[in-house]
Order: sequence, then C-alpha cells, then structure tokens
Amino acid sequence: MLDLSGIMTALVTPLKADGTVDEQALTKLIDYQIDHKVNSLLLLGGTGEYTSMTMAERLRAVDLTVKAVKGRVPLVVGVLETGIGECLNFCSYCKKAGADAMLVLTPFYIMGTQDALADFYLELDRKVDMPILIYNIPYRTNVNVLPDTVLRLSKEMKNLVGIKECASMTQAMEVLLKVGDKINVLTGDEFSAVSLMAMGVKGAVMATANVVPDAWVQMYQLVKEGKIQQAMAMSLDYFPLFKALFSENYISPLKYAMDKAGIPWGEAKLLPLLEARDDTKAWVDREMKRLGVI
Repeated sequence: MLDLSGIMTALVTPLKADGTVDEQALTKLIDYQIDHKVNSLLLLGGTGEYTSMTMAERLRAVDLTVKAVKGRVPLVVGVLETGIGECLNFCSYCKKAGADAMLVLTPFYIMGTQDALADFYLELDRKVDMPILIYNIPYRTNVNVLPDTVLRLSKEMKNLVGIKECASMTQAMEVLLKVGDKINVLTGDEFSAVSLMAMGVKGAVMATANVVPDAWVQMYQLVKEGKIQQAMAMSLDYFPLFKALFSENYISPLKYAMDKAGIPWGEAKLLPLLEARDDTKAWVDREMKRLGVI
C-alpha cells in the first residue's frame, strides 16, 4: 500500500493574472517543498482552488506538476466534484498523467446517505484502478462519512489507501481506532495535528506547510522520536500564526504570507477570493516576525 506517512503539503496553485497556471512559480514551489523535506504533495485540494479553476487549467496543472515532481515524492491529486461523472473523468486523466493517488471529496450539494456515499466510492473503486483517499470535511460540504462507513469501505474497496479526516478530533480518533491498521489515516487540521499524530495518525495534510514546511517536518519528526512535549510546545508556539492565516478564507492570507516569505505563489487568486484585509495582513506579519519566518 502507498505509504503517506508524514507531512503532505496541500499546495496552493500559483496563478497568473489571467487565471492560468503559472508554470515557473509552480515548479519553484514544488522544488521548495521537496527541498524542505516534506513527505508528499497534494495538488488541487481546496487550498489549490480546485473549485474555482476551469477543467482545462486543472488538467494543465496536473501535467505540469507530474513533470516537476519527477517521482521524488508521492503526488496526490484532489478531486472536488458534486457527482460521479466528472470525478471519474478527472481521476482517469490523472492516472494516465502519472499521479500516485487521488484524494476524492465526498460528493456535496446532493447530500447522500451513508449507503449512497459508500456506493459512490465503490463505483469509483471499480472504474478507476488507482490508489484512492477519502476526503471528509463536513464543515465545507455538510456531508459526513461516518467511521463505520469508512470501516466498511476499508473492507470492500481494493484501492482505498487512506482518508483525510477533517470532521473533528473525536471523529478522527474513532476512525483511527477502526481503520488505523488498514489504511493511512491523515488529519487536515492544523490545530490538532500534533495531538492526533501522537495518538497514531500517520500524517498531516497541511495548507500552512506552504509557508512553514520546516516547522511541520520538525513537529512530525519530534512525534516520531517520542518527543511529544517538545512537539506540542512547538505546535502551541505556531498556533497564533495558524489562527491568523485561517482568520478569513485562509487562501488569501496564505498567499500573502508566502509572498512576504519570498516563496513562489504566482500573482493572483480566483473569485470569490478577495485580497486579505489589512488587519489580517498586519496580524500575519506580526506572527511571522515573532517566529522568524520573515
């Protein structure tokens, strides 16, 4: 099974002013992340503005990223669709392009039952023969894949390799107890990631690793070495920065922080994202200076 232990950076998508992918900035960002020892990369998740991009630019982003990664770390590609049709098409394209796995969001808008959600993933499993991770983030989708459904899918899907669990710390713990010995259980929550990794979650999919990959790699390493108190203290030290970055929509403050730190991010965001507020920028500046990021 594909090993996704450690820190997976949920990449921003560097964009030009016309909304197209900035190949040069994307390549530099990928190199920056790999040079800073993250364990894997996620392209086109929520942080990557999947839902705002055209399908043509998503496909181009996949091709450019596969080319830039060059197999140095596992590449997971997100697919955030309302139903099965485009999800199948996009997964098939990514498989042919050379992606290592797909992070598949629960279908939203039509809020399916647990059986319907299971059928969705089982159909995907049958038709796309590549590693799949469930993406469960009910505070965005209003759809929650319950732990018993994850357990069922871990038994019935041949290609299920993991889940990015963002429901709650409590639910992540329950999922870990039920399937932690079967698949990669990952967290997507900056604020509880260290605690969950200390309990046995394999790794963390972190948007803020775009800005501070070193910090996340260090926190993960401390947990691996059993230095839990040090990891927790470091997590607490970074808490105010993460709070600032997530204070409004998070992608705009995140791209602002990357710009301040000299990390390639492109030059644009797509609507409905707006420029981060001045007070948010000032807050981010203060915390980045306190931590020595800038």
